[in-house]
Amino acid sequence: MSGKAKAKDAPHIGLAVFATGVMALALAVGLGFLKLVVTVDGFFAAVFLPKGMPPASHSLNPAMLWTATALLAFALPAVMLNVPGTWRRMVVWCATLLLTLSWGPVMLLASLRPEIGVAVVAVVWSAFCAMIHATNHVLPVDAPAKKANT
Repeated sequence: MSGKAKAKDAPHIGLAVFATGVMALALAVGLGFLKLVVTVDGFFAAVFLPKGMPPASHSLNPAMLWTATALLAFALPAVMLNVPGTWRRMVVWCATLLLTLSWGPVMLLASLRPEIGVAVVAVVWSAFCAMIHATNHVLPVDAPAKKANT
């Protein structure tokens, strides 16, 4: 078999979603291990904190944060790779990123520190990988419709 896949071979969407999700989580864990996410979280706290409001004193349960991050890391590429068209994939990516960023002000109102850096990293990286996969493969949703033999 040559380096290029045959046109009739469908790409393995499930494998791509799994690999993309694992890579996004690994990047988030690595940045967390290197303490770079703390800087991102501090930036979000500075941006979202209104003047006159005291800084939040509580942290979100890490299990809840990582569960939501894992859900985003796997669900976002699953949706993006099953949506036809680059423009629609970009809309899904941007909407998910904005929704993830909107956790910050809500967490501050709940007196929680906006520790959403790992989720933002996972969303950006998983969507980026899904877009790269979608541009390099003909996905089943993008394949031209086959005419029925009638």
